[in-house]
Parts: sequence; structure tokens; C-alpha cells
Amino acid sequence: MGEIFTEELINATFMFCYRRLNNASDAEDLAQDIMCEALRGLRKSDKAVENFHAWYWALARNRFNLFLRMKRYNAVSLDEFIGDTECSIASDSAIDDFINGEADAEEKSRLNLALSRLSALHREVIIAFYLRGESVACIAKRLDIPVGTVKRRLFDAKNNTKKGLQEMNNTGRAAFAPARLDLVGGYNMPDYWDKVSDIMAKQIFVACRGKALTVREIADEIGVAPVYFEDRLKYLLDKKFLKETSNGRYITDFVILPAQASADYNYEHSRIFANIGAEVTEAIKSVEDKIRAIGFYGSEFDFSYLLWILYVHACSALSKDMLGIYRGKWAGKVPDGNGKDYRINGTVTMPDEQIVYRELKEASWSNLHKHFKTSDYSRICHANLFQAQPFGERDFIITDENADMVMKLYDNPGYPLTRNQEEQAAALVRLGYLRRDGSSLRLTMPVMTWEQQQEIIEILAAPLHPLAIKYVEAVSELSDRMLLPLIREDLLEEYVNRIMMLNFWPLGYVLYYGMNDGGTLAIPQDYAASAAGIELLYRK
Repeated sequence: MGEIFTEELINATFMFCYRRLNNASDAEDLAQDIMCEALRGLRKSDKAVENFHAWYWALARNRFNLFLRMKRYNAVSLDEFIGDTECSIASDSAIDDFINGEADAEEKSRLNLALSRLSALHREVIIAFYLRGESVACIAKRLDIPVGTVKRRLFDAKNNTKKGLQEMNNTGRAAFAPARLDLVGGYNMPDYWDKVSDIMAKQIFVACRGKALTVREIADEIGVAPVYFEDRLKYLLDKKFLKETSNGRYITDFVILPAQASADYNYEHSRIFANIGAEVTEAIKSVEDKIRAIGFYGSEFDFSYLLWILYVHACSALSKDMLGIYRGKWAGKVPDGNGKDYRINGTVTMPDEQIVYRELKEASWSNLHKHFKTSDYSRICHANLFQAQPFGERDFIITDENADMVMKLYDNPGYPLTRNQEEQAAALVRLGYLRRDGSSLRLTMPVMTWEQQQEIIEILAAPLHPLAIKYVEAVSELSDRMLLPLIREDLLEEYVNRIMMLNFWPLGYVLYYGMNDGGTLAIPQDYAASAAGIELLYRK
């Protein structure tokens, strides 16, 4: 019997009904009635049906006529069969050879797409019930769930298939015109980039950014059947990029702002910080002697060269001070953290949008820290404080292979190198990380302990505090006026501790000043062969 009741027969029966009734819900009810009646007939028969196809379709036509008569008197109800009937087993052969024209290609495609949009939860019971022939009781036992739950899932699956057919023309724009989502992350975010930066993950984020959606609604919006993105959805849930609300709905768990609103804000923000570069530079100069007195390696470097790292540490101190002041108004209203080991936010541009950007006197900035161990040091950090243009790729200049040699030269510039180490050192000289000093090789970037770095930041904090007082009110007023109305209430913690941290971060403007208007930074002859903005941190 399993060889007769194939998936093709199930599909063909539905399309037989759908062609005649032009109503997906009625077609589903009638198709179920036909298959159940056929099963009863086969089980009651003492001998095999000689021509099953002819017998089956004659039965189908009779049940169709009976359905019409009963519906005329409002007497049709087929839901009682759910839970009491065992059905057929799946097969993969083509439906076209079997149905003999009962359904055209467009209708088959519509039905297949509607069924594919069911979530795994509902597909599981549909496959077990209709295709593997399991009874409701068997399904409930195997899945360790109540019989009523199985019946409910079958009922929901039927309704969702009906909705899928009815709403097929309302597929979201993302199915054919994906939005652009630009993401910015920090802390341990590099560990997750590969899973969140592809087009499917981004379209899921965009679809769920404003309201919670079911799996089927996400599928409709992005034009992809759940079976193709459910593993990714689970990952995004597990890592807290999405969160589940009541009734199996999912919503993005970080801030995504409209790109135009963000661009407008950035322009007004730049006007507030128009003079920040000169002010930060003067604050650093006022404590230059104290910083040099710490005695870290490179403390004697030219001031304009040290500024590449001092600007970063100064902005870190200033931003932290401003954020601390701002968070005072939110004390007791939002938690201190989000329970994640990363931070992320984004801006979205819809396909029909043309974003208007106005010129900003701001330099690009990003950073990446890579960590190593050597024979003499328990931890070394290669802090690339400028993982951005105009500098070239510098993240893999110091590696596990050459880190030990680098620290040997730090301890002793005349350290005798092996032939392999000489080749490694020559490469670092070409890249600007080492310079030859007679028979010695010396590092060209500051090297210090984490404690010395923290001491620098604390020294800088004092002269920068008046600037924090000066700017915190203007920046927070602008942000609360232009951005806060766009933030979902459940993401206020993200706004206070992530979005505002970035808004209080003035480094892009300070760098622009140092590289252009102020001319305070030592500009490399070749950015691709320079260690400006690199520092090494270590712990014995």
C-alpha cells in the first residue's frame, strides 16, 4: 500500500481538488477526504484492486460530487479525520507523469512553495503523518509530545499552507531586491562575522528589525523556504543576534538604524565636534612629559609619531568619561550590559532608497588585536590601532611563527638570528616593523605592559575631563532627539551602552585634524610599509 500512496498521489489529489474548487482550504479538506476514503476501501477489500488509478480517480470524482452536495447544505467537516487516519509513504518520481494534466506547472509550483514555507516544527509532523504513514499516536510517542500537540501542529500546518497559497503574491521585496545592511562590531565580534555577514543572515536581520516575525513570515519576506535557513536561524538565536518572543516569533536583538537617519545624524554630530581635534591635541601636549616619564619602549620617539597611538588612548579616555556621565541619567533604568561577549549595530538602506551623504571631516578608523605566546612571554598583543585605509593590511605581519623572534629583538636588539629568522627579520624591515641600527635590529613601534598603557590613559583623562563636560550634553541632546525615537524600547540598553559609546567616540575627527588641518601626525612616506599606529603589549 505504501508503494501506491506516494507523495505524487498526495500532490495530484490536492491539485485535482484545487482545480475544481479554486479554494485552497476546501481543496485540502476534500483531498484528505478522498485519500482517507481510498484507504478505507483498500483495507476493506478482500482482493487487490486491478486498476488502481482508474479506481482511485473514479472514487475521487464521486467524493467531489458528494462534497458539493454536502457543502450545499453546510454539512461538510473533514477535520475529524486528523488523528485517526494513517496515510501514505513518500516517493520522489515526477508528478507530471502521473497526473495527466490535472494541474499545470504554475499551480504545482505555488503549492510546493507554500508547503516548503512551513517551519521544521510543522514539516516534521506533516512528513510523518502523510508521507511515512505514522499515526498521530505514534508521532506523539516518538516526539515525546501530547497527542493534542500533534493534532494542533497538523491543523496549523494546514492553515499555514492555505495562507501561503493566498499570500503568494505578497512575497517581500527582499526576495528579489535585498536591502543593504552595513554592520559594525566590536570586542569578540570577529569570531562571528562569517555567520552574520552573508546576504541571507543580513536579510533575516532586516526583516526582523522592526517587529517579531514567524518563520513563515521571514520566509515570505526574504523569498527563501525555511528548510534553507533554519540552521542559520538557530545559530543567530543561540548567539543572541535574534531573540524569540511569544508564539514562536523572532526579532533582531541589536540596533539597526535607517541609513538616511544615520547619515543626517553623523553630519550634525560632526558639526558639534568641529574643534575636537585641536582641543584633544592640546590636552595631550599638556601631559607629554608625564607620558614619556613612564619609560615604555618608544617613549623617546618623536611626538608626532607617538600621537598615532596617543590619539587613540586619548579618545578612549574621553569617550569613557562622557559615557559615564551620560549613563547617570539611565541609572536603574537599563542594565550595565547585554550578557554577550560582543557588540554590534548596523544601518539599513532599502532597495528604493537613495541616501544623501554630506561631506564630513572624518577619517576612517577600526582596530584589531591579535594575541600570541612565546617562550619568554605568557601573552603578547599586536594592537593594530588602525585597521583601515590609508594603511595597508597589517593584521598578519606578526604571527605565531615570528612573534618569538620579535620579542627576542625587543629584549636584545643584537640577538643572534638563525638563517630562517634573518629572512623573517628582513621581511619585517621591508614592512617598517624593524629598522637596522648598525648590527642591531630595533622595533619601530611602542612596546609596553598593559599596566603602562592604562597609566597613559589615566594621565590623559585628567586634562580631557573638561572636554567631556563640554561635549556630553550637546552630543546626548542630539542623539536623544534624532536617534532615540528610532530605538525599540527593548533595545534601550544597546542604545545607552553601544550606540552612545560610538557617538561619544571622536577619533575619526581627531585623526582627520592630525592628518590634514592640524598637520600634527607624522605622515608615512609609504602607508603600506609603516608601523605608525601599532603598539605591542606584553605580559611576562
